[in-house]
Amino acid sequence: MEGSGGMQLFSIGIDDKDLDLKDLIYKKSTVCWMEGLNIEENRIGNLIFLNYRIGHTCSPSKVAKLKERIKMIIADMLATIILEDLQSSLVQKIIQEEYFYFDKEDQDRILRDALAIMWGGKNPIVDSETIREQWQFRVWDRLMDHLSTNDELIFEGFIRFRLKDFMSELESAVDRAVDELLIENEYNEFIKLLQYFVEIQDPKVDEVHVVLQDDTRYVLLDSNLRVIHNEMLEQLAREISDKEISHDDLLISSLITIAPCKITIHEYDKIKNVELLNTINNVFSGKVIMSEERITPKK
Repeated sequence: MEGSGGMQLFSIGIDDKDLDLKDLIYKKSTVCWMEGLNIEENRIGNLIFLNYRIGHTCSPSKVAKLKERIKMIIADMLATIILEDLQSSLVQKIIQEEYFYFDKEDQDRILRDALAIMWGGKNPIVDSETIREQWQFRVWDRLMDHLSTNDELIFEGFIRFRLKDFMSELESAVDRAVDELLIENEYNEFIKLLQYFVEIQDPKVDEVHVVLQDDTRYVLLDSNLRVIHNEMLEQLAREISDKEISHDDLLISSLITIAPCKITIHEYDKIKNVELLNTINNVFSGKVIMSEERITPKK
């Protein structure tokens, strides 16, 4: 909406390539038009300035009151645009600058996870709404601070210089999302390797029952519920005293060595290491049964 004449109250400068931002500002400026303001555009270099003007003559006191009211409206509008409409594009820009070598699927995953991390979505004890409200107030307050002494705001410059902490948190969220992706990729490669080890050997027994003992050790039983005695397993067990191998790692190594066709994990709900259960499930996909039943080895 363009016009001329009257008095200019505020001006917002945006990059001339950022037409989406310009459209957003126009759409969200409805309240300003209701206050009798028009938006007039002019270009200086690679910036487009959106000039908020009042088209009629007012007394200085009315202009001051109107300016104060419009200042709050603009601060609220820009804070909402930054935190709701532009958050994805700000994160995408970080990804394209720092992690451009990831393929599109991974970049989309990083974007999704980074936003979840930023707003506490991956932490059940954090209230996402509270984080958003805190940032909304911080950004609004800094916009108000800027507009109290300036009638002009360069949008990109404001984000770069006045919202360094916000951008830093977005960058940290992206870094964390990348770390999680790399860890998951490494884990998946590890699972594939273990699956390969299982596939290349013949099953030593058809069925294995995994029983948790009181001291967090595991006992492996055959289909007759008798303890499996295997020279390789006994060698693995002896290595525990020589190396820092956990009982969980020993269990996985033992199951891979036996390569059974079926695994039943008894009293699985008492096993605290959920990652261990997931790993066994992934390596022996389709062969694992989780049971709450307690069984006792036969003599």
